[in-house]
Amino acid sequence: MFRTFLIATALVAAPTAAANAQSCEADPQFATHRTSNGIVRAQLNSLARAQWPQAIHFGVEVAESGASPRDKVAALSNLCYAYAASGDAAEAIAACDAALEYRSSAWRALNNRGAANWLAGNRSAAAADFQAAAAVAGDEDEVEANLALAQCS
Repeated sequence: MFRTFLIATALVAAPTAAANAQSCEADPQFATHRTSNGIVRAQLNSLARAQWPQAIHFGVEVAESGASPRDKVAALSNLCYAYAASGDAAEAIAACDAALEYRSSAWRALNNRGAANWLAGNRSAAAADFQAAAAVAGDEDEVEANLALAQCS
C-alpha cells in the first residue's frame, strides 16, 4: 500500500517537474520598436521575415541619416536584434549601446542587448540588462520572458 502511494505521488509530481523545465525558453526574446518612419517600418517588415541583411541595411541607413533621435533609437534597437539574429553579437551590442547613448532608458535596447549578450554566452551581462529593462518596463512580455530565462540558468 505504501509503495503504491509512493509510485502515485511520483507520477503526479513528474509532469509538474517536466512542465516547469519546459517553461524555460532556450532562446531570449527580442523586442522590436516601431515608429512612423518609413524606413524603420521597412526594417520591421524585414525582421518579421527574418531577412537579416535587409534589416541591417535599413537600420544603418536610419542611424547614419538626419532622422530624429526617437527614430534612431528605434532603428538601432532593431539593428541590435538583426545583428544578433545573424550571429554578430559584437555588432549587436554596439548597436544597442548606440541606441542607449540617445536614450539611456530605452527598454527595448536594454532588452535586446541582454538577448545579444545571452546568445554570446555572457549570462551575467545579459541578466543585468534584463534587470535594467525590467526597471523601466517590467510588464513587457519580452522582458518578463527574459527575466524568467535568466532565472532558469
